[in-house]
Amino acid sequence: MIWFILVSVAAIVGISIIAGRAISKPRGKQLSNHEKMTALKASGAMQHRKSNRDN
Repeated sequence: MIWFILVSVAAIVGISIIAGRAISKPRGKQLSNHEKMTALKASGAMQHRKSNRDN
């Protein structure tokens, strides 16, 4: 009985790890830091930054 519980827990943990890795894989080409900053600025997400304020 205890073997069944241990095998079940190990299987669930293994499946969870495999599923998590499959979900978190990056899709397509990753953006460079410069491209990320440009996208953030264009979206208006960085309005609090002094360098991004209109004078």
